[in-house]
Parts: sequence; structure tokens; C-alpha cells
Amino acid sequence: MKKIFLIISITIISLITYGFGFSLKIDDNINNVKTYQGITFKVYHNYEGFTFLGELNAYNDGKYKSSMGDTYYKGFYFYMKNGGIILDFDRYKFSFGRLQHYDIVNTPYSLFISSKGLPAVILDFSYEDDNFFYETRYIELNRESAFGYPDRGANLKAYGIKFGNFRFAYEESAVYVNTSFDIEYFVNIIPNFFVQYVNISYGKPWTHGYNANSIMGFSLDYTDENKYLYGQILVDDINTNRIFAPDSYQNPDKIAWSFGGNIQTEYGKFGLYNAGATKYTFQPSGNGSNLYYGYTYYPDVTYNYDGEKVILPEENYIGYYNGENNLAFMGTYINNIKGININGSLEYVISGSKSPANPWGEYAVWSEGGQGTHFLDDDILENKYDFNLNVDYMFYGLKIYNGLNLRYTKNKLELVDTAETDNYDMKLFKPSNENEFYYNIKLGVEYSF
Repeated sequence: MKKIFLIISITIISLITYGFGFSLKIDDNINNVKTYQGITFKVYHNYEGFTFLGELNAYNDGKYKSSMGDTYYKGFYFYMKNGGIILDFDRYKFSFGRLQHYDIVNTPYSLFISSKGLPAVILDFSYEDDNFFYETRYIELNRESAFGYPDRGANLKAYGIKFGNFRFAYEESAVYVNTSFDIEYFVNIIPNFFVQYVNISYGKPWTHGYNANSIMGFSLDYTDENKYLYGQILVDDINTNRIFAPDSYQNPDKIAWSFGGNIQTEYGKFGLYNAGATKYTFQPSGNGSNLYYGYTYYPDVTYNYDGEKVILPEENYIGYYNGENNLAFMGTYINNIKGININGSLEYVISGSKSPANPWGEYAVWSEGGQGTHFLDDDILENKYDFNLNVDYMFYGLKIYNGLNLRYTKNKLELVDTAETDNYDMKLFKPSNENEFYYNIKLGVEYSF
């Protein structure tokens, strides 16, 4: 598949941002030219720790249905990246609204919150002093869904200590269903794992009528003037039967890891990163019944608009954007040469099948194929090579930016039906026999005042 994007936008920040863009998009056939436009409205105000931030985007690329049809908005749909308030009082910080949000580690391969900065309705409180830091974050997943998704919510907590240039943290998340917001997960400082077990146990007058799926992990990072190093691990499930019941069934280890860092030199900042996850990590728990506890924004992989359209994994995972069953490597480069900002990356990812919506992929229950740890043991694996280069600079008060993306994917992941033994109408991503070459060129201009 060959694609070219030519984007020209004008951005006005501080009062209102107006964006008007043209794009030339070539898809599959070079003679099949489609037009693409984007408009951005942005408002931003910051005063003594108070930040007022709003960003509304309009696109007509056909990804989502037009808000009012072609008659009124000419095929444009609206998308909100940010719309909220941030209160920053040095040691205390409180954020609320629809906001792009991130993990506590600074890496393209963060595990608990995606480095893609996917926007969501959040409530976030953080505190930090010279020795200790703590953060609690609520993330809205589904609320009164028009597509029939049950109400779902998630909560992230991080507890950390600081010693010298090091930070060590315990992180955890919980996804719950049948309510979009459980206030106790947000305000109770006790880890989510114990909050769940206290509140769902029957025989108490305060028992909740729903369960939750918890994941947990640790991170360690180091920061000084010239470098940043980190390590992060996430545990969705560990097979303890190998120790306590070696002759019994063996649960799969469901873990993810991420390591790397960057160093500043006189030639620029260089970064190197590695991450991966075993099969079934981030998937819903249960034997084909608890389909709504996956670590995703939506408990499905498709949506209906002009037929069935795919929810891409990197736009669905709350955490690590490559998801389960993969091994990834990335090198990065950042520099400023005579006012020209350069930001580049080269990524290589090996992936097997992924099933954000089904507990055991193509199987209805774990006993059919989920026993034991699985990692890149598919018959066919996807191999993806992705190069990105972005350059921006100021020119007579305008910010000029352009970018190049080259990507070659061998045995590209495609959405397929599950096996006939599966009783649930959810699809999964599997490597195919298709190869794809994709290239994308961006040109843009931004004006701010």
C-alpha cells in the first residue's frame, strides 16, 4: 500500500487556534487521488499554575462518520485531543478533563500508559517531594455507550521513592465493569489489588456487585544532566504452579518489559529502547466470559461505519501500544542545528497474533491452547521496519514542519475470524501472507501568537 499525505495547517495558540489544511492522499493506485483536509481549533492559557487547554480537530479522511453528514460539514468529523484544566502547585498537581496522558517513565515503550498520548477523560492527582512521589489517575473507558458497550473504567496508581538521581516505583492498574467510575479506586491510597478484594467479597453490607482485573509492576529510572536510563516491568499474571503444583495445569506467564534510555552528546541526543510482551498480556481475563476486563479503551476490535472498520491496536491499548506477543527495538535521534529541530526514529517489531477482545485468542477456554507461556511461537510472524524523520524550524514568525515516514511490513497483521470452536463473535489480529510498503510525506506551517 502506498500513501502520501501533504498537510498544510495554520495554528494560532493562546487565544484560538485556526487550522486549515490540504492533503494529497494516494492509496494503492497512484491514479486514485483523494483529497484530505484538517482544521484545528486550539485555546491555551497558563497563569501561576493554572492551565486552561482546549484542542478540537476536524478531519474528513473517512476514518469516522461525519458529524452532520456531507451537507453541512462536507464529510468532516470532530475529534478532541485535549479539553481540560491543569492545576500545578509545585509539589501538588491536579488534572481533569479530556486530556492526552502518559506514563511516569519517559520512553516510547511505556507499559502502563501508552506513549502515543491517547486522549481520554481523566482525573489525576500527583504529589512529589524530595524523597517520595505518589499518583492516582482515573481513566474513563465506556460510559452510556451508544454501541452497547458496558460501562467500564480504569485506575492507575504509582508509589515511588527517590534516592539521588534514581526513582523506584510500584505501579498498578485496575479495569472494572458495570460502572464507569468507582471513586474508591481513585481516593483510597491502598493498592487497587487490596481494594478489589475487600470490596467484592460477599458477606459485607458494602460489597460491590462487580469484579475488576488488576495488573501490577515496577519501574526504576536514573536521570542526570546528560542521560536518562530506565527499566519497567508489568505483570498481568504469573504462573506459580511451576513451583507449588508442577504436576497440575500451567497458567501462562503474562508479562511485559521495557528497557532503554538516551544520552546527550555534542552531536545530538541518541536513544535506544527495547520492549516486549508475552502472549495473552493485556487481554481480558476469564474462560470466554469476562470479555470486558481487557486493558483496552474498547472491549472490541471493530466498529460499524460504512461497513466494518478496524480499531487499530495502537489506538485501543491503554498501555504498551504494540500490545501482546511481540518484541520491539527502537533507536532515536534528537538535535537542534542552527534553529532546525530534528527528531528521528527507526523501529523494528516482530509480532505474533494479538487478541485485545478475546481472553484466549482463537480459543474459547484456556485449556484448549492457553496452557503454558507463549511468545512468538506462531507459524508466521509479522516483521515491521518503521523509519520516521520530523524536521521543524521558524521562518518569518511561522513554524515550518515536515516529516517522512517509511514503513515496510512483511506478513502484515490482519483482522480475522476466530476459530469455529469459539462461541464469541470477536475477531483477532494474525500475521498474513500480505506484505506492505507505506510511505508518508508531511508538510506544514504553524503560526502562533
